[in-house]
Amino acid sequence: MALKIYRMHFQKAHFGDGYLNTSVAHFEASRLFSALCLEALKNDCLDEFINEAEKESFVLSDAFPYVGEPYLPKPVSYPKAKKFDFEHFQHDANSQKIADSLYAVPLSEFQSFVNGQADVEELAAKQAAFAVTTEVTKKGEDPYEVAVTSFSGALYVIAEQSQLLDQLMMSLQFSGLGGKRSAGYGSFDLEIMDLPDEMSSRMQADQGDWQLLLAASLPRNAELEEVMDNATYEIKKDSGFAYSESEQELLRKQDLYKFKAGSIFKSKYKGAIVDVRPANFAHPVYNFAKGLFYSFEV
Repeated sequence: MALKIYRMHFQKAHFGDGYLNTSVAHFEASRLFSALCLEALKNDCLDEFINEAEKESFVLSDAFPYVGEPYLPKPVSYPKAKKFDFEHFQHDANSQKIADSLYAVPLSEFQSFVNGQADVEELAAKQAAFAVTTEVTKKGEDPYEVAVTSFSGALYVIAEQSQLLDQLMMSLQFSGLGGKRSAGYGSFDLEIMDLPDEMSSRMQADQGDWQLLLAASLPRNAELEEVMDNATYEIKKDSGFAYSESEQELLRKQDLYKFKAGSIFKSKYKGAIVDVRPANFAHPVYNFAKGLFYSFEV
């Protein structure tokens, strides 16, 4: 696979987690995929894009920080809790709590973090400095306060490069990502970069103690039993609404349960693009649920 880093420099954006007055500093592959579908629809190439996305080689990661280097999602259950030591109990408990608050770890410190040797307080300070979320007071006729995240670094995704994807990503930087785009939030400057050599080799490798999931996703039914063996994971529910022009209303999409990025498996899975359209809906509603992995040892 010709994997590339698509680095996005946002000034301000609203990536909601269910509420207008909250915003997070990252987003999932399914959000980007939906935005790319809309961009393809505007450019009259949706069928071409869907055909490309359904190829086995097409992959897409969640978005993670890029501050001097790419970050990886914090692996579920790492670092392992230390053996109980009464003398250092309070310090160890505080360190574990700080580690649990992290959602991403710099690539250069990932192995140290897994081995319990990283300075988690320093990592937490870097995370706090990367993105600051504030509530913006209502403007004009908008009766709601909207949380907006300001970035000191970039966000990036990993994807298989193609001419069509490059064109859609370049177009999307002007359309924007996330909520409240009409207010000017969510636009970004795009850079396309090579992966660091170590990252590239580990993502191509099928061997390794564990496989770190880089995209919220779901195995196919035929893959599920095998990948669940010795897995450590967190599950999230994707839900929401889709607009039907024929009905002139919002209809609830089918719920889809996926493994969160940072979940850990012994083997990789491919996953799929899932149609979550409401009953009797006029057209497909796509949820991107393909897997992408980073191999690591403990």
